[in-house]
Amino acid sequence: MIRDGRAAVHSMISRKVTIAGFDLGSYRDCLGKWSRAVEVMVTQCERVGEARCLAVRYEALVLRPRDTLSTVLRFLQLPWDEAVLHHEDAIGQPGGVALSRIERSTDQVMQPVNLGALSRWVGQIPLDVLAELETIAPMLNRLGYDPHANPPYYGEAEPIVLNNTERVLRGDFKTPATLKQEPLASLNVSDSES
Repeated sequence: MIRDGRAAVHSMISRKVTIAGFDLGSYRDCLGKWSRAVEVMVTQCERVGEARCLAVRYEALVLRPRDTLSTVLRFLQLPWDEAVLHHEDAIGQPGGVALSRIERSTDQVMQPVNLGALSRWVGQIPLDVLAELETIAPMLNRLGYDPHANPPYYGEAEPIVLNNTERVLRGDFKTPATLKQEPLASLNVSDSES
């Protein structure tokens, strides 16, 4: 999965997703480390070849889920299933998708694919970091992201995504009851011995 580094890093920082070696207090540090990590990933993907590695753009998945998921399923040699466009319908259902109460992205995963996360980073990255993006995160350019586009243009969204976005903005998606519970308290060793 390839994603605009500005969005990936903003998500990481705003959700406090701990990644070893990343300073979540610094966009500059995280963007530089994102660039180096993605460079390694892209190099590895190129090395094993397109028969074994499919690069999927996050923005394409969000804007054109039908086309993108069709490509992914063909790559995996799996048949098309319309259900892949509606993962949110299976969350919390018997035999469906189980989500963690402590996973930091659960609130987004519960929603249908929508435009919300594409440009949430705009206006959040310090101006001095934005001014030096080509140096800090050279992989943005290599991957075709314009480091000066703020906000960027990623393309047109399919009608289903526009509809999903309207539904999300209206608040049509509620947290399943199974995720509303407090996380299970960890057992104290002395409590379990009695």
